[in-house]
Amino acid sequence: MLRLRLSILILFAPALVFSQDQRRQLDELRQKIARLQEQIAAQEKSETSTLEFLRSLDEQIDLTHRLAGQLRKQERDKRAKIDNAEQVQQRTQEELQRLKQIAADRAVLFYKYGRLQDVEILLTSRSLNQMLLWAKYHQQLGDNDRRILNGIAKKREQISEQKTLLTAELETQQRILSEKQKEEETLKKRRAQRQEVLKKVRNDKSFYQAQLAETQKAMARIRQLIASAEAKAPRREPARAAGDGVFQTLRKAMPWPVDGRIVSRYGSYRHPVLNTITNNLGIDIAPQGGVGAPVRSVANGRVTAITWQRGYGNLMIISHAEGYYTVYTHLADLNVSLNEDVAAEQVIGTVGETGSLLGTTLHFQVWNREEALNPEDWLRP
Repeated sequence: MLRLRLSILILFAPALVFSQDQRRQLDELRQKIARLQEQIAAQEKSETSTLEFLRSLDEQIDLTHRLAGQLRKQERDKRAKIDNAEQVQQRTQEELQRLKQIAADRAVLFYKYGRLQDVEILLTSRSLNQMLLWAKYHQQLGDNDRRILNGIAKKREQISEQKTLLTAELETQQRILSEKQKEEETLKKRRAQRQEVLKKVRNDKSFYQAQLAETQKAMARIRQLIASAEAKAPRREPARAAGDGVFQTLRKAMPWPVDGRIVSRYGSYRHPVLNTITNNLGIDIAPQGGVGAPVRSVANGRVTAITWQRGYGNLMIISHAEGYYTVYTHLADLNVSLNEDVAAEQVIGTVGETGSLLGTTLHFQVWNREEALNPEDWLRP
């Protein structure tokens, strides 16, 4: 019994450690969301600018989306574990039935022929040696029967342990499912609240002026991040060999980072509300799949920056060969980590909506060192 329990603990130990790490991450997200909720509640009562309120709401939407995503993953993992446990339990039950059938067949045979055969052997044995051989054979049959009975007892213990574990797993899954549904409902409410805020400021010049200033700060931050990556480039060059010599060949042949249509183009344009000339250093793509559409790296490279930037939400920068960089913003999920090498067309995240005033979009930029280039000159038609 002790050995069986130790085996089960060893089997589930990695899952327990992983589960503890997941719980820690979820608790951290919940704490951040709670702090932001307090901040949002305070902003609603104060004279805080609409943009400040919107950005706090954006950050909470982003964190809630991540929390719901982690809960969805936990639910999938838990369902897979339960399916596996049910299969193991089924196999154990089948093995128990097989052993019980063997034991039943042996009992019938012994009842019908056991005693009579013993007497016949004693009467017909021609030598003491033959009688001893039969006795030894009979003892072996008895030992085998005892092994079968012990096997049945162990299988019953094993099934009992498995049922206990399975019940616990099912209860945990139900709790995760309930929590996931709650967070998804919260996310839905926050998105609706965000849309209401945007409707109110549709023609508010002060709001757009503040938003434009915020965007300019974000552009300066992107330049700073790329300049920092460039300063480190010589020391990092050997590790970037996977993308060497190929980026130039992508002009007019680069895969799109997300399937969709361009809703805001590169370059200067007149702001519809402020009536001033503003500059867009990239393009904005409305994805066909909406929120959650997969975002792909356009070329081999390495992730040199991941950050949350006001006005852009989650932002990622990937460095490529020959001093080229690509920038992806308004991301929801992040599928890669800082300093991770990525392949062309590898999914690096999903499209979100935080930070964008254009609805669900991916903002995409192409840089050569510290110069922003027109992405449409690179993307395949």
